[in-house]
Amino acid sequence: MKNSTIIPVFAVTAAAAFGLGWVARPDVPKAGKEAGSGQVQRERKGGLTTGSGRSSGGDQSVVSNEEREFLSRYVVGGEIGAEEMKAAIKEISETNDPLVKQKLFALLLENLTAENAKDAYIALQETRRGGPFGGGNEDEIRLLANAWGRVDGAGAVAALKEIAAAREEEGGDDRRGRGRGGRGGGELSSVLAGWATVDGAAASAYVNGIEDEREMRGAAYGVLQGMLVNGVDEAMSFVQGLPTTEDGDRSKGMYMAMITGEMLEQGLDQAKGWADTVKDENLRTGVLARVTMEIMKDDRSGAADWIAKYGDEDAAAPAVSRLADSWSREDPKAVMDWAEKLSGKSKAEAYEQAMESWAREDPEAAGEHLATLKASPERDAAVEGYATRVSRDDPSAAMEWAGTIANDDLRQETQIDVARDWYRNDKAATEAWIQSSGLSEEAVKSITEPRRDFGDFDGRGGPRGGR
Repeated sequence: MKNSTIIPVFAVTAAAAFGLGWVARPDVPKAGKEAGSGQVQRERKGGLTTGSGRSSGGDQSVVSNEEREFLSRYVVGGEIGAEEMKAAIKEISETNDPLVKQKLFALLLENLTAENAKDAYIALQETRRGGPFGGGNEDEIRLLANAWGRVDGAGAVAALKEIAAAREEEGGDDRRGRGRGGRGGGELSSVLAGWATVDGAAASAYVNGIEDEREMRGAAYGVLQGMLVNGVDEAMSFVQGLPTTEDGDRSKGMYMAMITGEMLEQGLDQAKGWADTVKDENLRTGVLARVTMEIMKDDRSGAADWIAKYGDEDAAAPAVSRLADSWSREDPKAVMDWAEKLSGKSKAEAYEQAMESWAREDPEAAGEHLATLKASPERDAAVEGYATRVSRDDPSAAMEWAGTIANDDLRQETQIDVARDWYRNDKAATEAWIQSSGLSEEAVKSITEPRRDFGDFDGRGGPRGGR
C-alpha cells in the first residue's frame, strides 16, 4: 500500500537556524500512535496540502495563488510522485527570489511521502554544487532528511546507508557529517531526529541495535534531538537506558547537558529545581555542569555559591572544574579559598585548575604557595596542575614536583605527562631519568613514541577533557 501520509514543517523559512538535525518545536500537539505508526496527519483541501502552522484565524485555506499554481504542476492524485518531485526541486533551484525558494521548499516538505522522499533527497543533493539555495544547501538537505525521518524513519536510514555505500564504491567523497553517526552522519542524525520526533521507541530500538560504538553515539545524538522536540521525559528515559561505553560516562554527560539546555529554556530557577530531581549520578554530572555554566554567564559568584551546595558529590566535580578554570585566570588564590567549602573530587578539581592557571601567570609565586600546602589529595591535585604547566618551560623542576605526589597512580601519570614535554626538549636527560624511573615498557613508549590526540567532547563541562 502506498504511504501518502503528509508531514508537518515548522519554521522552514528559518532554515538557516537548523543545524545538525535540530528543528523548531512544533506548536501543534505531539503526534502519537493515533496518527498512524507515529506519523502526523495533515489536512488536504482541493488536492493540495495545507498546514495548521501556516494558517491565521479559522481559515485553513492559506496556500497563496503562486504556491497553488506551483503545486498544481506537480501534485497528481493528491500527492507528488517521484519524478514530479525531482522536477519541482529543479524549478525551485532556478528561482531567484530566496524567500520564494523557501516557501516553495516548505510546500515540498509538506508533501513528502515515503515514496517520493528518496528522489527528493537525491535531487536536492544534485543541486549541492553551486548552491541554488545558497551556501551549498546544507540546511535544506538536513531539513529534508529530518522530514524524511518523520514519514519513513526506518526506510530513510536504510536508503541513506545504501546511497553512502554506493558513493564509496564509486570512489566518491562521502565525508559529509562523518563526525556523527558514521557514513553521511550529519544527514543520518537529521533523519534520526525526525524519526524520534514522531516515534521515539522505534528510533531508540534502532540505536540499541548498533554495534559500532562511535556510530551508536552519533545516532543517539540525533535521536535525542528529536525526542527533545516533545519534552524531556522521553529523552531522560532514553539516555538512562543507554549502555556504558568505552568513554565511560562522557557521552551521557553530553546528552544530559543537551536535556538540561532544554530545561533552561523554561527558566533558570526551574532548571535548578529540576536538577535536584535527577538522582542518577551518571546523569547528574552533565546536569550540574550545564546549569553551572549558565549561571556563570552573568553571575560567577552566584555559580560558585550554587555548586558549592553539591561540593561533596563526585557528580559536581566537572562543574567545579569549569568554574575554577575560568575564575582562577583572575584570582587563583580566591579559588583555593573557595575550594575549602568543597570536599573530595570537587575540591581536588578546584585546586588543580587554580594551580595550573597560577603557574601559567606567575610560576614563582605559585610554587611558593604550593610549598605551604600540607599532604592531602587536593595538594596532590595542585601539584599535578602545577607540574604539567611548568614542564613546558622547566621540565626538570616539574619532574621534581611530580615526584612529591603521594598518590601512586597520579604521581606516575603526572610524571609521564611531564616526561613527554621533557623528551621533546632534552631527549638525553629524559632517557637518563627513565632508566631510574621504574616505569613499565608501555609507559616508556607513551613518552618516547609520537601519539595522536583525537579531540572529543567529554560531556563533563571541564576544559581539559578530564582524567
